[in-house]
Amino acid sequence: MIKRLQIKIIAVILGVLLLVFAAVLVVLNLSVYQTSVQRADDFLAFVVDNDGISMPPRDSIMPMPDINWPPPDTNRPAPDMSRPRPDANRPNRFSSPQMMRGGRFFYVKSDHNGVIFEENLSFMFDFESIDAQGYITSALSSGREKGNIENFSYVIAEKPYGQMIVFLERSIDILFIEQLSQMSIWVAGFVGVILACLAVFLAKWMVAPIKNSFEKQRRFISDASHELKTPLTIIGANVDVLENDLGENQRLEHIKSQTERMNGLIHDLLALAKMDDGQTDIIRSCFDLSSEVLNTALEFESCVFEEGKEYAYDISENISYNGDEKQIKQLVAILIDNAIRYSEEKGIIKVSLSSDGNRIRISVFNTGIGVPDEQRGKIFERFYRTDESRSRETGGYGVGLSIAKRIVEMHKGKIAVTGEYMKWIRFDVTL
Repeated sequence: MIKRLQIKIIAVILGVLLLVFAAVLVVLNLSVYQTSVQRADDFLAFVVDNDGISMPPRDSIMPMPDINWPPPDTNRPAPDMSRPRPDANRPNRFSSPQMMRGGRFFYVKSDHNGVIFEENLSFMFDFESIDAQGYITSALSSGREKGNIENFSYVIAEKPYGQMIVFLERSIDILFIEQLSQMSIWVAGFVGVILACLAVFLAKWMVAPIKNSFEKQRRFISDASHELKTPLTIIGANVDVLENDLGENQRLEHIKSQTERMNGLIHDLLALAKMDDGQTDIIRSCFDLSSEVLNTALEFESCVFEEGKEYAYDISENISYNGDEKQIKQLVAILIDNAIRYSEEKGIIKVSLSSDGNRIRISVFNTGIGVPDEQRGKIFERFYRTDESRSRETGGYGVGLSIAKRIVEMHKGKIAVTGEYMKWIRFDVTL
């Protein structure tokens, strides 16, 4: 129970932290991507609005003023130009093809007949007309006014003279976005490990008080149960001796029945304590489930008929199951005993077993008072009773269904309760 609680807390903490961190990374990447797209769209719109941009001739560029400051030191020897510079062999930081091609653009203009009359590749350097023709053909054949072709974003604008197609190379932006995505994955993995360790630490810290309280409760139940065994055994032996001396006596019968009831309670409490402590192992084996359910149902047949109730069972044959045979038999016995105890006078009790593919279903039905809808989630709690007076009359003490649920959980199954209050109730076990 404590381990399951820790796992749930770890899952919740880790899930929330990872969700928040993943949201931050996604927002960051999307923001960078949207910014890059918006910047490209703005630049393309700028070129279209200005009907192109021309690179000025080299001679028209304003020369830098000839400023020689500080004045040369005539006493300082001239540098030896024959010696190689320290950074002569250092690679140029702009030598990468992606860096060289980043931020470049070109455009073409065509008339209404589709004939290109102006082509500006001055910002593309090593880009030729034959290279541009492939991108232009792809853009025109796409049928869209704007889009992306490889590392280029393009826009096709209608002009009075015909069309203008502008291409902007976005290698740098794409490379940056890819590197950011890769870095985000690495960071997410690294942070995920840290968050997992943090979640484990927080879960242990949060569960520690509950674990201590649960351990004390389990130890108390176990110790008290063992301590009660001896006096109950002595009481039972003395009752047998008195019964031999005095003969049948109603008061002795009451003492004997209550002693047996207490022995049953102690046995169930010890079983629950062992299950919670993990001391009860499942001894799995493949057995004939149909035969076991039928034999268990037949054991209660005489008891049902003595109480004047109707008893029926519908058990499919040749159903095998790989599990703990003893525990499954105990599960069925608990559900049938519960149905007998809480069924109405001259009520109906039905036991069924069926198989649907890989799923096995055990159902126990009985008419009677049933369970209110708001209390169905509580009936598997220990010592919980929907009707205190009714439980005392039938001899129940609210532990059997807790054991049944624990057995089902240990076999990785599910147990559910359905019914209609004051009419009927059914327990369904899926294995």
